[in-house]
Amino acid sequence: MSEQRPPIEAIDVEEPEVLTLHQVCSILELRSEVVCEWVAEGVVEPSGERLGEWRFAPGQIERARRARRLQQDLELNTESLPLVLDLLGELEQLRARLRLFEKRFLE
Repeated sequence: MSEQRPPIEAIDVEEPEVLTLHQVCSILELRSEVVCEWVAEGVVEPSGERLGEWRFAPGQIERARRARRLQQDLELNTESLPLVLDLLGELEQLRARLRLFEKRFLE
């Protein structure tokens, strides 16, 4: 007898994968209460109106990963995380612009 396998699902490579609250908690080893608090404080912003509909885009997952690291390593409180994360993002953008400037005008 041959096994019948389920059909292979096509993956749209243009559309980044989004994750549910449960998946984010599992990947980042966080309690759902922590992520809910982060959403309330503006640390991360899922799409979806209700808790069961929340979906986290890759950028939000990376932001949550950074927030977790900042809380663990620097013991930052939740209220300070959005500001620190925004400043780190701006710093990355400025560094990227500086690299572009250096490449264009100094080489």
